[in-house]
Amino acid sequence: MHQKQLMQKLLLCGEPIEKDYNYIFTIKIAEGEYKGKRFYLSVKKSNEKKLEYGDYIEFIGEYTIPNTARNYKGFDYREYLKSKKIYGNIKVNNNSVKIIEKNRLNILYKFSYKIRNYIIKVSDKLLKEDTSKLLTGILIGDKSKMSEDIIENFKTSNLSHMLSVSGAHTSYIILVITYILDKSKISRKRIYVITILSLILFMFITNFTVSVTRASIMSILVLGANIIYRKSDIWTTISISLLITLILNPFSINEIGMQLSYLGTIGIILFSTNVEKILNKMKIKGKISKLLSVTISAQIAIMPIMAIRFNNISLTFFISNILASPFLGINIILGFITVFISMISYFLARLFAIPLNFSLKTLIFISNFTSKIPLSSIVIKTPYIISIIFIYILILILNYIYTIHNSNLNLRLFQKKMIKKKNIKVFLSIIIIIIVLFNAFSYFYLLIPKDLKIYFIDVGQGDSCLIITPNNKKILIDGGEGDTDVLLSYLLDRRIKAIDYIMISHFDSDHCNGLIEVIQKLKIKNILISNQAYFCDEYKNIAKIINSKKIKVTFVKQGDKLNIDKNIKLDIFYPPEKLEYEDLNNNSIVAKLSYNKFTILFTGDIEKSEENILNKYNQKDLESTIIKIAHHGSKTSSSKEFIKAVKPKIALIGVGKNNKFGHPNVEVLERLRNVKCKIYRTDEMGEIEIKVNGEGKIWTRKMLN
Repeated sequence: MHQKQLMQKLLLCGEPIEKDYNYIFTIKIAEGEYKGKRFYLSVKKSNEKKLEYGDYIEFIGEYTIPNTARNYKGFDYREYLKSKKIYGNIKVNNNSVKIIEKNRLNILYKFSYKIRNYIIKVSDKLLKEDTSKLLTGILIGDKSKMSEDIIENFKTSNLSHMLSVSGAHTSYIILVITYILDKSKISRKRIYVITILSLILFMFITNFTVSVTRASIMSILVLGANIIYRKSDIWTTISISLLITLILNPFSINEIGMQLSYLGTIGIILFSTNVEKILNKMKIKGKISKLLSVTISAQIAIMPIMAIRFNNISLTFFISNILASPFLGINIILGFITVFISMISYFLARLFAIPLNFSLKTLIFISNFTSKIPLSSIVIKTPYIISIIFIYILILILNYIYTIHNSNLNLRLFQKKMIKKKNIKVFLSIIIIIIVLFNAFSYFYLLIPKDLKIYFIDVGQGDSCLIITPNNKKILIDGGEGDTDVLLSYLLDRRIKAIDYIMISHFDSDHCNGLIEVIQKLKIKNILISNQAYFCDEYKNIAKIINSKKIKVTFVKQGDKLNIDKNIKLDIFYPPEKLEYEDLNNNSIVAKLSYNKFTILFTGDIEKSEENILNKYNQKDLESTIIKIAHHGSKTSSSKEFIKAVKPKIALIGVGKNNKFGHPNVEVLERLRNVKCKIYRTDEMGEIEIKVNGEGKIWTRKMLN
């Protein structure tokens, strides 16, 4: 079962996240079947009871099992929740919440929660909106109220790590504490103990984010070794840190924050010395070379993972980081000092807030400026896992060879190393040959004629369909609403960076807005649209991008025929050159794609009035193997006469899960069943994949069972 009624007693163990219509709490079940498990609890803002962190409550709610990926290599919400130690989602029934006890938290949680809230409160009071949200992001990793533009600029400029509390923060905390306490008469051991306790408190304040946990555990191990007069080993330290993290939550291995945190640290350990030597040979020395060597070393280690997880790499990361890194340190130190001083005097805190505000604004300016530098964000297709493995092997071998070549060894040892070096060169050559052959094979494999492939993509309450012809021509019909980068990520995961044809059925937002990012970032050869009854904002926005990229646009009309590929043609049934309606839906392009005996009819959002026209003028041509049901299965479309004329064997319905419109309509579904048509809908099945061979045999696969 995907849903289950629950009556539970639980503790609110996380701060509320505010959404448009509800609050999301992290909760811990106190008793019963799910005792000890954590959930996300959704409570409507209209709920009479005001819930706060630490409340012990009882409620009646509906438990929903989280979704797995709905598209090929799509976002797997269930795996994401596992990485956060969250068991699932619960939606509270209206006014069913009963508060049993207030503020039921242990003293450490209470204290850390108060500090966290105080930092947010002081930031909001002393700074302007953008800079206050940036400061809370930098100090405690709270990005919930930060503007999307700032987050995107930091991401594009390769500065996202500055919004995630990490090793830099623990380094500054250790530096400040030891600097202050060194001036007192406290013994060195006690300074280490105080520092360790401060790091533990900091982990509580930042909600034990992976990067903070990693850095803090490593620092605690090093400080602990100093207390007992033992020499710490970096590899032992990082291994113990990783082991502890995985014991706490084995699924955190899939979390991108953990992968980047540990790989970045390993990169610095392995490569920074050699990178600094190379920079010194290039006459880059001193603090700049040290800063650059750390940045470049971390990037070498994380870039392959960034490529596979975000389809993005940057070649200007060193520019953004060398400009921004000094201001990160200033903001961390000055931010904590300002918060501390505000406890004594708000007047003095306001004085400190002036340079702090300037430093934060400078950081925002740097991220904005560097995000616009060419090559700051290069969109790439998702690499194969085997390619990533070979890249890491290649990096390690090159680093090892450079280390041997530049090491000061005695002659005998050097001769032994040379033997190994020759073997390494042979192995290196083999790796390079394998990578080249693998990519060459992938390229030529795409040139071999295959089946016709149709991917009906789950874009929520909208339509989008990708067609790949036997000769690898790509056709994209519509693109969904575009609230997220679902479509762009999907295409890159399918290893598509160029599209031969985009057909926009009409300019309703749920059909075209998802194409904006695709048109901006991918190579588009042709765009097919029809004449417009009026120029809506969506049309104007897309037309502006099309013109700036000088993409060929073809205005199609009733009677047009396009030869897409060998044995693949596209017949345009609607609209006529002279439009008969003034609304967007009834000006949708209706097109029939044919591959030998197989046909699929695309209907946009046409309604019964337009269906009647098609029945009158094109009835003999309407018959199709598959129909894309118009207007997401709305009752205003898919008339009995139209379905009877098309005679589909398969119906595809693009519709959002639990959508507010009640799509698809039960009468439409019944009409399809009456003609013995198989129904595939994205809300229940996710992405729908269809393969058709040259003889017209069809294979179907749905993403969700």
